[in-house]
Parts: sequence; C-alpha cells; structure tokens
Amino acid sequence: MMTAEDRFTHLAERWFLTEPAFFAMYCSHTLVINPNMNVPIRTGQGRIEYNPELLRGHGEDAFEELVRIEMIRLFLKHPYERFPSGCPRHKMKKASDMTLTSHYKFRFCKLIKPSDMQLPPKMHYEWYLQNMPDSVEGGSSPEKRETDFPECDSSTEKSETGPSEGGSSTEKRETDSSGGGSATDVSEANIPGGGSAAEMSELVELWQEDEWYAEKINGIIESVKDWGSLIGDFSETIIANTKARIDYRKVLSGFRASVLSTKRRLTRMKPNRRCGFEQMGSSYDFTTKLLIAVDTSGSISTEMLKHFFSVITKFFKYGIERLDVIQFDCDLKGEPISISRYKVPDTFEVTGRGGTYFQPVFDYVQNHVYDGLIILTDGYALIPSVGNCKSKVLWVCESEQSFEQHKDWMRTIGRVCYLNLKQ
Repeated sequence: MMTAEDRFTHLAERWFLTEPAFFAMYCSHTLVINPNMNVPIRTGQGRIEYNPELLRGHGEDAFEELVRIEMIRLFLKHPYERFPSGCPRHKMKKASDMTLTSHYKFRFCKLIKPSDMQLPPKMHYEWYLQNMPDSVEGGSSPEKRETDFPECDSSTEKSETGPSEGGSSTEKRETDSSGGGSATDVSEANIPGGGSAAEMSELVELWQEDEWYAEKINGIIESVKDWGSLIGDFSETIIANTKARIDYRKVLSGFRASVLSTKRRLTRMKPNRRCGFEQMGSSYDFTTKLLIAVDTSGSISTEMLKHFFSVITKFFKYGIERLDVIQFDCDLKGEPISISRYKVPDTFEVTGRGGTYFQPVFDYVQNHVYDGLIILTDGYALIPSVGNCKSKVLWVCESEQSFEQHKDWMRTIGRVCYLNLKQ
C-alpha cells in the first residue's frame, strides 16, 4: 500500500502529463505533513498540509478530487487575496465552496452549493459572503444533502492500486458528474463539505492576506496555456479576474510611487561631503502625504462602502506610513481622520448619504498640502474645477460600468481605475 507522500508523488507525475495547470499550481507550494489537524487537506501560507491518517480512507479518485479542490481555491486566490476583515472563517469556507460548485461538479466531496442556502449560482465570492444567511451553520439540511449526494459505504471503497493509477480519470469524472454515478469511493467521514463551524474554520485556518503569493499565482495563471480538464468558462473567469486585479494593484502601487516626496534631514551620523564631520551631513527620508476622499452619497450602497473602506486598509501594504481619510457627499463631512499603518481601525462611522459634489474636496486640497488625492466614488456628479490643485489625483470607480462612463473626463484630472468585485 502506498503512503500518502507516494500518492502525492504519483498524482503529480500524472498531472505533469495530463493537467499542466494543476501541476504548476501544485509545484508552487510546499507539501507538509500535519497529523494534528482534523481535515484531510488544506492550503495556505505557501503550504499544502495533509493528514495521512485521514487521507488513508480515500480512494484514488476521491484523493485526486480533494487535491483538485484546493488547487482551484488557489487559482481563485481565496487563501491569499480575498480575506474579508472580521468575517468568521466558517463563512469564508462556505462562500468559497459555493463559488467552486457554481462552476464545477464534484463526484465525491460534499461541498456546499448555493442551492443549499437558497442562493443563486455563479455569483462571486464576496457576494456569497454578504448574502449568506446567518441561521444556517452547517450547510444544507440532512434531507437535501441525501438527495444531492448519495451516502457512501466505506466497505465499497476502491483499492489504492485501482484503475485510476494508469492515467487520468477525466473521462470517467465527466460522465459521473451529471448525477448518474454513485459516490462509492470515499467514506462520509472527514469530507471537507459541511460539518460544524469549527471543522470548516480549521480547513481555512491558513488563509491570510499575502500579496506576494497572490502575484505569484497571477504569474502562473498568465503562463498556463493548457487548462486540462478545467471547464472552459471557469478558466476564462480566472484569467479575466486576474488581469483586472493586476491592473488595479499596479495603478495603486504606481500612484504611490508617483507621489513619493523627499524630506531633507540633518544628521551627525553622516559626514558632510565638503567639510567632513565638522559639519552635519544630510539624510533624505521618503515620505508621502495622501488624502483619501470617500463618496458617502446616497448613490453608494452600504456594501460598496464596505469595499471602499476595505481598500483603504490595504493601502499600507504599498509602504504608506500614514494617510488622511475624509468623507463627502454634497459637502465635506467633518475633518479628515488620520490613520497610521500601526493602528488601522476595523470599523468606520459613515455620515452623509445626500447628493454628490466633488468641488468641496478639491477646494480643501488647494488649501492644504497633500502629495496625492485618491477619490473612491461612482462618478455621478458635476465635473469639478481643479484650479491650482498641485496634488496628483487618482479616481477609483466602484465598477467597470461607472469607469467606462466617466473615464474620459476623469483622465483630464488624473489617473483612473475601478474595483472589480467579480470572481
């Protein structure tokens, strides 16, 4: 009987020939044994962790499907890029499951489906997080799950040296995924589907925001030419999502670089170029002073405001030490709030909800010194008069639709990008 490590090696060798996309993602992470966890496999923090005892009860087809699921989560960057602040981890697991099952059918693993929670299919990950009913803790009801997923008997489990070892089981998977096959390859215990909130939380325990790994996965997605057995529309969704998010991050990073300023500071630690240590030398510290203006008018939904303030908390990943945040609708709502990277608030109190008028923001910037101004908005307002505003401006539109509608006039004032909240 093969060990769990041998099974991973055998699977990687088969994927090298038949599943280039899965193979590339598998090789990007380190395989780590963890006998103390209560789930068979999980990913995050650059690792693929597995419990050999819990994997022992899974046949080859079920074992491959378990690994496939985690590879798809990595392609969507759920463990690295889409970490909602303050959200319970078991809800993240459910939302991730519903995103996967909206696009892909699984034979053996009982992942939660949107229909289990009376939600529509093919919505994006953040949408499921926001609209998931709080009253449902363990996924679908037992009656419904028995209908969708036939019970498994571990006594009918295939041997570990079964037919699937000889090659890819893609053809068989496509035949059975329509519902005609019976999941007889794995016992019902330890399947990463429903279960208690604690069990679901443990599966996503390694998930955390990690820009480096997110960009690494973006590089893998861009380099993949053959997506193997991944269905077409799903792989296209991954690529479209990645390109939009790369552009968004590059705009923010590039804008930060464009507003960097230097501050001269005298110091005895460095010799003066002309007079040596008799005179103080100069040290130049890179600083930047940013003002972020958040549109809190009535046309901005509460859900979108959550995304706006989530973006603000991520600015510190680009080297920003401190920034000011001000809210506005038809006028400014109080004075700017100063936020430090060492003390980022979890909540923001929103005021406004009236009409939209950009001019008070630009009037304020003209009378205060800022290197850059970032405006989070839907763009539906009169074009402001910039006057002698010396601050560089970045417009962040709430959607691609508002971006397309307002980009022409916004580009006459500064840079423009938009938030892509699709999968």
